[in-house]
Amino acid sequence: MIRKRNIAGVRGRNRRSATSTLSSASAAKHNNLSIPALACIFVIIYLSFLGAVNKMSSNPVTIDSFAIDSFAIDSFALEQNDEESTPAVPPPMSKSLSILMAEVLNINRPVPDDESNPETFNLSTEKERCNQFDQLVYGNRTKRRRIFAGGLIADDSWHVLGATAMETYGIFHSVSFIESNRTQSFEPRKLRFTAGSKDLEMLQSGIYGPTSHTAVYVDQYVNEIKTQPMAREHMMREMILQKWKERGMTRDDIGIILDVDEIPSHDILRAAQICDPPDNNWRTTPDQTCRSPMIRLSYPMMEGSPKCVYKAPGKTEGPETPTKKLFKRFVSSAMVIGACVQGVGDSEKHPLAPREQKDSVTGEPSGSRKVGYGEKFNWSKMPHGKDGYFPLWNAADFRRMMSGIYVFGGVGFHLHNFFNSADEIRFKYAYFGHTHKNAFDVPLGALNADMNLFVKCAHDIDDTGNKKSRLKNGLDILGREYKLPAAFLIDGYVDARHDEMVKLVEEDEKEYGRADKFDGNHLYHVDHLTHSGRKNKVKVAAADDGEKKDGQKI
Repeated sequence: MIRKRNIAGVRGRNRRSATSTLSSASAAKHNNLSIPALACIFVIIYLSFLGAVNKMSSNPVTIDSFAIDSFAIDSFALEQNDEESTPAVPPPMSKSLSILMAEVLNINRPVPDDESNPETFNLSTEKERCNQFDQLVYGNRTKRRRIFAGGLIADDSWHVLGATAMETYGIFHSVSFIESNRTQSFEPRKLRFTAGSKDLEMLQSGIYGPTSHTAVYVDQYVNEIKTQPMAREHMMREMILQKWKERGMTRDDIGIILDVDEIPSHDILRAAQICDPPDNNWRTTPDQTCRSPMIRLSYPMMEGSPKCVYKAPGKTEGPETPTKKLFKRFVSSAMVIGACVQGVGDSEKHPLAPREQKDSVTGEPSGSRKVGYGEKFNWSKMPHGKDGYFPLWNAADFRRMMSGIYVFGGVGFHLHNFFNSADEIRFKYAYFGHTHKNAFDVPLGALNADMNLFVKCAHDIDDTGNKKSRLKNGLDILGREYKLPAAFLIDGYVDARHDEMVKLVEEDEKEYGRADKFDGNHLYHVDHLTHSGRKNKVKVAAADDGEKKDGQKI
């Protein structure tokens, strides 16, 4: 049986407050490896050690962080460590992950804004980069904007963390992660990126850029007041904006909020630093209205493997369909100019937007805007703002507002469900967003339309007519049109990851079976089951009396 993992026994005792933060600044300057192969050797040695340990134990080795009691944790920052070191990659370590992380650990790469780097500023290069994206223009800017990144972090795999670090290396001013002691459904979980943990050590080791250039922080959100799942998520993201302000964000900087598996491309980030959106919507002069200060990034999606690329609904490959229209678009990550970020912009000039929720601790307005204040282009309650000025943007606005421009093509990728085990996937759907009450009962491919694509891609089963389907040879088509993520260009990574995904599915099916008849258009029923597992059995006719042996019904 697959175990439900990562649930911490949280006890509500000796609490000093309902919320608190634990802030961990970049802790060490990274060792400048002169030979990339050194990282590979380290990974191989580590894998050998892990294998030996696992042979001696009936349970797999994990580094899930210690369980903590739910008392408030005082804020503190780690001291800078002058000693250089290369921290270990937290297990479990698959072949594909060892290939990826060996490259991620090779931090002997040029930093984009290093004066010794010829890419630092070249006028023709910058104009070409702006022209690469339809809605961006070069407006004679010569000083790059700083980019403050932020997102929620939990049990995300090192596949997406490593891929993001490679793609964005040295570009961000800082990265502010927020980790919660509970899932969106209020299930307790172990804090993973705690001081002294291997996960935090790796995250702050210089993989996002030299620690003197790109600081990486993890602030822990501890809140024992139960709220609606999305309300909690919005409150967690509000911490990102608070931390940006503490870390020096100004009106001239950019904020980008993304999920860990949403990977913006190197080129769009560099373009954002120097190019301008239409109508000078990123101006920082006093006449900035903040009605449309956003650039939203629209990504092609991969499900579990680089080879499982989502197809746009109703589109087929052919001369009548432009290539870029073949890909399903995932729209979420957003960039907003600092002058319009709540806490950074001018709060006296810009009115507050009424909000649907209140922060469960502070009582401050939180979450999405009320109807008529800009959501879904509806400005009926504030058609002209206040003297022409519109509300500053909170963290929920980064995820929900539509006022701004949308850019697709070469701007990034959504690597969905790139986990190392089916256990991790089932835990996600049991306790995080979009919860499934039978996550530890039904076949993996019957959890939802995404996982249906996941399993059918692994088995190369035709998914025509399914709610979500993949684009045959999608990665090749995508690569002909746009630059692929740096991680996908590492020799051997794509094939190794896909092979592991296939094995993950096959292993899970021994327990839960397979439901090829499930298409994502309807709820799962036991009749969709086509392959038996230990937990679920396909209905079969009895040999003599014609009676039926029923599979387990969910």
